[in-house]
Amino acid sequence: MTEHFKYILMEFINFIFILILVTLPILTVRYDVLTLHNNIPEQSLTEWSEEILLTITAGSFLFISFIDRKYHHGFILISAFFYCILIRELDSFFDNLVFHGFWIYPAIITAITALYYSIQKRKNTLNTLYLFVKNKNFPILCIGLAIIFVFSRLFGMEVFWHQVMNSDFQRIVKNIAEETTELLGYTIITYAAVNYIFSFNNKKQINNLTLSSAINDYG
Repeated sequence: MTEHFKYILMEFINFIFILILVTLPILTVRYDVLTLHNNIPEQSLTEWSEEILLTITAGSFLFISFIDRKYHHGFILISAFFYCILIRELDSFFDNLVFHGFWIYPAIITAITALYYSIQKRKNTLNTLYLFVKNKNFPILCIGLAIIFVFSRLFGMEVFWHQVMNSDFQRIVKNIAEETTELLGYTIITYAAVNYIFSFNNKKQINNLTLSSAINDYG
């Protein structure tokens, strides 16, 4: 089996995996609406899935920060960004636990702490961010963020669905449209984040191999 054929096969398998992956948001929302018969409230399988995916995403970038100290400060900052989004998604939890709108305080503390920590080694952080945006997974990550922050918000606008359904307007339809696309965005982001782990882990292995070869050649 040639290297080219292996590469094509692996990419085809990856494509099949993506096809399966993008069905999960639909299956999750269907389970909420058709099996649990809910209106996709704050406490639903869909919302829990979004929070789990965000936890995996933030944890992935935190893990990369410990793979190699060269990446540490930069990926702490990136991880904190997704932890802030997670805190925002947990707003109802904080509303019930403390008071309405409390989520903003832990989010601000997380952001400021990460920013302060990252600027302690500005060159390290800048180099890491350069490698981060240069990585082939960055456009995929951006697509996921765009779906969450722009597409799902516009597609889920209540005024739009009022115009579509007029007097037959049902909030559940709006919720399905918005939450399905939002969960799709989080799924894409998590896919990119996990692939970042493989990418930077391979980069470290290559660097170690190069260093080892240089030492052997010098010896």
